[in-house]
Amino acid sequence: MPELADKSDVVIIGGVAAGPKTAATLARRLPGARITLFQKEKHLSYAKCGFPFLASGELGSFDALVQTSYGVARDSGFFQSSKGFKTVTSAEVTQINRGKKTVSVRMCETGETFEHGYGRLVIATGSIPNRPPIPMPQSDRVRPFSSPADVTGFRDLAQRGEIDNVVIIGGGFIGVELCEAVGEMWGIGVKLFEKQPQLLPYMLDPEMAAIVQRSLAVQGVDALVDVEVEKVELDSQGKPVVFVKGREPTPADYVFLCLGVHPEGRLARESGLDVSENGAIRVDSALRTSDPDIFAGGDCIESVHRITKQPIYMPMGSLANRHGRVIAENLAGASVEFPGVVGAFVLRAFELNIGGVGLSEQTARGAGLESWSVWGSFPDRPDYNPEAKTLTLKMVYEQKTNRLLGLQAVGRGDICRRIDVFSALLHGEKAVEDLMDFEHGYAPPFAEALDPLHHMAAIAMTRERGVTFVSPDFVHAPVDRDTLVLDVREDEESASAPLPSEISKVFGEALHIPLGQLRERLHEVDRNRRILTICQRGVRSYQAALILQTAGFEDVHILSAGLQAQT
Repeated sequence: MPELADKSDVVIIGGVAAGPKTAATLARRLPGARITLFQKEKHLSYAKCGFPFLASGELGSFDALVQTSYGVARDSGFFQSSKGFKTVTSAEVTQINRGKKTVSVRMCETGETFEHGYGRLVIATGSIPNRPPIPMPQSDRVRPFSSPADVTGFRDLAQRGEIDNVVIIGGGFIGVELCEAVGEMWGIGVKLFEKQPQLLPYMLDPEMAAIVQRSLAVQGVDALVDVEVEKVELDSQGKPVVFVKGREPTPADYVFLCLGVHPEGRLARESGLDVSENGAIRVDSALRTSDPDIFAGGDCIESVHRITKQPIYMPMGSLANRHGRVIAENLAGASVEFPGVVGAFVLRAFELNIGGVGLSEQTARGAGLESWSVWGSFPDRPDYNPEAKTLTLKMVYEQKTNRLLGLQAVGRGDICRRIDVFSALLHGEKAVEDLMDFEHGYAPPFAEALDPLHHMAAIAMTRERGVTFVSPDFVHAPVDRDTLVLDVREDEESASAPLPSEISKVFGEALHIPLGQLRERLHEVDRNRRILTICQRGVRSYQAALILQTAGFEDVHILSAGLQAQT
């Protein structure tokens, strides 16, 4: 154990994200301050979000996750010499004594215990995996995916060729990311079980999550939703068997428990700090706890959603690093506020990019907000650009005010810049009209002259003028044999990619007339039928609807986002 004074000006508990960021920033702002960081694990400041790359074998070793961009390990020596603060690893803080302003510390390797005083305290204890609510064996082949040992344990087995099939329990953020890490690089068969009726629940709405599920299926991942895992047992060889209600048992070589996380708030709770029902530490806008000398940040705290103004738990590495800066500035005597969150997230599953920010339609409804939704499918840059890729967007906005509420994005194209722009607009409490007016960087290698977000604003305004759109989630609608599906794609498109069977199941009859021929062939379209126009992305469907309405057709609708949202 390194030599320590009896007291530090600032003590920080936790050394992964928010803790080191607080310490490093504070050491720059107050170079003479005595700062001591205690970390329960032996590793410091590791890139936890890079775990999938380590599990897949894309990274050579765990060392890559604890190195700076110039190849120096972020260890105790690095932080002391380069950043100017002291760290103690394998040191668990077991108690906070607020009256004495001390922390109790136990050295994990030796069992030695001691007290250390503080002037100010920062809690950055992170999160811990949710425990399965079902019988689960203790096995190195049945583990969560939250610690370095979890990742290296799986990778060692995979490298030895001992894993042919994996079951992932939980279809949230980590579960979906793992499908690629496990399946693509190692060639391991992947089956995913999600209890909710969709993947990525609470993040995406069902029709957007369905795109993810179909994409995983194309990659050979058997992702099943609305299924209940009852228990996991070990067979005679010590390998897991997953029992799912109403299905045959599923044998596997490895099981990932991706059941979410909850805040590690034990120290705060036991010391009498104000915590939420799930254990998240309650903080004010300065990230100060109910004790004015104690701050908290990272995955252990409760946030406030900028749109709903309600408390929310959002464990994200990006937020944790921002928390660290805010805490350090306030400890240094500044007055800096953390503005709350809008819930921006992005992830990748094989070649599919997935993201969102703000409220989904489901969460907006749950918050009591009356909202509209529009969808669109677009290239992320001009079609003639060989690097152009597609994306499908869903935008949620408030009915009466047109205030922007949320954006979801799925596709192979560049979704991140759209999520980032929309995030900034949400923080500014902007409306649909403001989205139409935002100025973007345009050049064919990067974007179209009008960004997909401009088009989304235009679609919303079009809806306000009375044009009717049908949700991509039409497969769950009642069978409607009175609707005539009008396919306005070109002959070659229609011949090479027939309409999905789900469309005929719901709507029945379909008529194919290319958009360029529609004005001359209007007599072939039954005026007494409800018309649903369909094309690949939705643009031609919109033009066809205008032609029909101008010609006196009264009951005309457009399939939102076109067939791209069905693949």
